[in-house]
Amino acid sequence: MNNSIITQAKKENIKNIVIIHKKCIVETNADIYDPKVIESWLGQINEKNVLSQFDNTSWIIIKKSNKIIGFAQYDLEDQNLYQIQIDPDYQGKGYGKKLYRYIEKEFIKNNKNKISLNATLNAKRFYTSLGFKTLENILFGDIEMVCMEKKLVK
Repeated sequence: MNNSIITQAKKENIKNIVIIHKKCIVETNADIYDPKVIESWLGQINEKNVLSQFDNTSWIIIKKSNKIIGFAQYDLEDQNLYQIQIDPDYQGKGYGKKLYRYIEKEFIKNNKNKISLNATLNAKRFYTSLGFKTLENILFGDIEMVCMEKKLVK
């Protein structure tokens, strides 16, 4: 993990972002969610959709040996963390936590007092381990998720 770097995502990274996101849905989320939900979810993930969000939210990527292995999307203004996605081949090795720590520092540096997010059911444990508290279960479209929040201390 020491030879991984985090940088701002660029538009030329969108194709890799979409590939990683779809791989996460198929290999990680499919264990918990109904196949019809997975199919619908996959249909929503495409380059046009990511591009439409690229200028309104912050996107970062994490690279290992010059290969993109994950990304995150967040919005300082809304105090929302939209997603952290790590290629399933690299999950469980600390890369998601490294991305999260980078984002939390950005929030604190910008005088934000909390981070809110909607976690997938399989990501709830990850976010709980980072200090997030569950607020409520919600439906995001047809995807069951957990609304969570973490108060930040400067």
